[in-house]
Amino acid sequence: MKHLLDNSRRHDITFNAGGRIEISARVTRALDLHAGDVIDIAVDERTREVYLYVKHRAPLAGRHKAQCYRTGKGRTCNSMRAHSVEICRQVLDMRGFSCRQARLPVGDPVEIQGVKALPLIIRYKSC
Repeated sequence: MKHLLDNSRRHDITFNAGGRIEISARVTRALDLHAGDVIDIAVDERTREVYLYVKHRAPLAGRHKAQCYRTGKGRTCNSMRAHSVEICRQVLDMRGFSCRQARLPVGDPVEIQGVKALPLIIRYKSC
């Protein structure tokens, strides 16, 4: 029997080769993201785990890389978008060189050095 659906789990965050990062409402709520916050990726070199966290909280002076903004107009839109070519290239390199997009699920929130972070579930070198 051939199954049409390999994995029924939906992705939570998308990294595109052009630098666009699309963040689901689930991630937005888990990290308490607001428009103007700056996100970043941290890699634990011992375990090779990858974490998404909020690097700076709004309000910030000036423009920043990976600064989040709402995707829709209105107060009910909870999904966010950010732009960072550097972050996207690093994540895509972890996924494999031929990937143009990485759609990843996230794990349960953890606290690392007093900062709430979400582990990204990356299957290395597979698209």
